[in-house]
Amino acid sequence: MITYVNEDSTSQTANVVGSEANNSISTGANGGAFYESPIKAFGKIDSNGSVIRATSGITVTKLSGNGHYRVNLPAGLVSDADYIIQLTQPGRGGAGNDDPGIAYENQTSTNFEVIIGDNDNGGTNRSRYNSEFMFIVLDL
Repeated sequence: MITYVNEDSTSQTANVVGSEANNSISTGANGGAFYESPIKAFGKIDSNGSVIRATSGITVTKLSGNGHYRVNLPAGLVSDADYIIQLTQPGRGGAGNDDPGIAYENQTSTNFEVIIGDNDNGGTNRSRYNSEFMFIVLDL
């Protein structure tokens, strides 16, 4: 909201932020428009666990064994351990590890683990392998 005096010396208010119930923009503490995105972090991680590109403060630890990583979140990034994680990995083009799978586990408010492997089309347990992956963390 902006208050100003018009040409007739009348004080008026200009609303910058709409009041509709489904509006995601609110008025900030300083009176400006404020948008809090549900996207809290994202990243692209190399198969060796190094960060190719990610939100500032994100680190990754390559855990022992193939295809096992821990994504570490900065303190306070999410409100609790019930945030949403989206994971993806490159396709394999039908060769070698041709039934890739990616999953998360051990989700806390400060980190989550990523498991990558070949699902062998359901024939055997997942055979883990190191792979590049990407993630998005959302918190509402």
